Amino acid sequence: MVGDRRMRVRRRRTPTHRVRPWLIIVIIVVLAAAGVGVYLYQHRPTGLDAINGPAIVTTGSFQAKDNGSDTITVALEIRNVTDQTVTVVGARLVPPAGLTQLAVAVLAPGDQNQNLNLDAEVPASAPVALGTGGVDRNGIVEARFHVDCAAVPPTTAATSEQIFVTVRLGDDQQEEELTPPVLPGTATQWLTATAQDVCHRAPDGGPIPSQLPTL
Repeated sequence: MVGDRRMRVRRRRTPTHRVRPWLIIVIIVVLAAAGVGVYLYQHRPTGLDAINGPAIVTTGSFQAKDNGSDTITVALEIRNVTDQTVTVVGARLVPPAGLTQLAVAVLAPGDQNQNLNLDAEVPASAPVALGTGGVDRNGIVEARFHVDCAAVPPTTAATSEQIFVTVRLGDDQQEEELTPPVLPGTATQWLTATAQDVCHRAPDGGPIPSQLPTL
């Protein structure tokens, strides 16, 4: 007798892919780093917040003029030290005792400071854009004061002067305090030095001493 033979079908094993743990860790790290990068980019400082330090500084150069009638006019050079064009919206000065501010303006200096005339009326202040190189990065703060010599501090007195400019970059705007310049070789600040020169000069009515620097 020939017995029935049953054909046995051999089943193939479905191949299994083992996921390596280290690969999962790498993917998680990459995704986390990408997420942190996106977050930092979206929350990065912009405008004035992105500038490390002040946007505007004083160069130390200034001019002064005795206009007569107990009036002086001064001009201070300022500079944009950022790598972006910024706008100086306005300026505010806190003078020493004996000086009363009559006018203040921010000016674009122009070629060889041609826009600066300390004998003329101080022009109306308007925003001035300061660039990033050459003379384009410089500006001028011009101010006129009435001088009360009876109230001006003596040459030996310590004084405190302040200079502020309002700076705008894009939608950001803030007020920055600048360092007042001093008379070369002394610790006397610029407004005090000018007033003292006017009030303590010789009776012959000579000009402000030549040690006052020029822009």
